[in-house]
Amino acid sequence: MPDIIVQTNVAYLVAIFFIIFIIREIVAFKKILKLKYIFTPLITYIVIIIALYLSYVRGFTVYNIFIIAGLVFALIADTFLMIEEVSFFIHGLFFFLLTHLCYVYALSINYHFGIIDVIIMLVILAIFFLYYLVIHKAKGTVYVPVILYMLVLSLVLMLAVGTCIKNEYPRGAIVTIAAILFAISDGVLAFNQFVHRIPHSTVVTWSLYAPAQLLFAVSCYY
Repeated sequence: MPDIIVQTNVAYLVAIFFIIFIIREIVAFKKILKLKYIFTPLITYIVIIIALYLSYVRGFTVYNIFIIAGLVFALIADTFLMIEEVSFFIHGLFFFLLTHLCYVYALSINYHFGIIDVIIMLVILAIFFLYYLVIHKAKGTVYVPVILYMLVLSLVLMLAVGTCIKNEYPRGAIVTIAAILFAISDGVLAFNQFVHRIPHSTVVTWSLYAPAQLLFAVSCYY
């Protein structure tokens, strides 16, 4: 398929993504729950469609399959976490854990580990440990699943940054930005859950999370 056709089709899909994303942010800000519950999963649906289309164009590699699997698990997590009447935080956390495990496997394919990875991981763990202390001080106790989640997310960040440093362009840059945005969105989510309620936190979280998932989908092309 000619690149111009692929680029045009992706441009249409990305335009649809941003339209749905903007509508979702508006209805979430205004707390129109019925519309929020419709448009929230639609964002991840369109991201999955983008990943599937790019994988169809480039071929379904193992990397692509695991990125898509991660997005599917994320869709389930999104569905749990968007509900405001009842807290399904742990349920959402579990499926996001599966998402990150899929991303870890995808990014680790043909990855060559070295001393730089140890340095990257130590820096990431130091940042996460400081953040954990903030959460622990506010909450007094933190669930073991949260700690496990932070460790797996650290692996995603390490592999993404390592891929970028090792000159795997443009995928390295794309997944690094995606992983950082995802980590920050998770940080906002955890702060809102354990430390202090953030007004319209779901709007803030999704302003980071949705572009992150879009970038992971786009990485299937490279």
